[in-house]
Amino acid sequence: MALLAAGSPAAAKCCSLGGASYDFLSDPAMDPGMSGYDQFLSNDYPHKTAAVSDVKEANASRIYLNLSDNSSISLLLAQDDGRVTGKGNLTSGSVTGPVQAVGQIIAGKLSLEMTAPGGEIYKFDLAAEGSTVMGDCRLALPDGSLLNETVEGRWES
Repeated sequence: MALLAAGSPAAAKCCSLGGASYDFLSDPAMDPGMSGYDQFLSNDYPHKTAAVSDVKEANASRIYLNLSDNSSISLLLAQDDGRVTGKGNLTSGSVTGPVQAVGQIIAGKLSLEMTAPGGEIYKFDLAAEGSTVMGDCRLALPDGSLLNETVEGRWES
């Protein structure tokens, strides 16, 4: 933590952070008589806290995935007794199409099978760390060929 002190307005004007000068003593939000940084917050600012549930236990959630082939997927997921279903979109290049997914959560990991409009089948094995998700995808194309992709994204409740 860096401490910046200035004995006069002239000294304050000379101080530079990140290559840009800033006259913090002239800032209307700055009062040299403040007892601490928390006085910058308005007394009218709403102080609310919200409990964030584990996304793996949420009845409804949204997952955003980016594949190593630059495709992206957005799914709205619903969960009931460990079974996961979802609907959303797959974007590959400039083409976006609807997709459906089914899967389950086993030992904290999400396994999904997603069907795309062209008949492609994506099989995801994903692990979540907070809202970050990473994993692998096996892509079965209609011609029978198989591709392996890596996946990263976020999972939100």
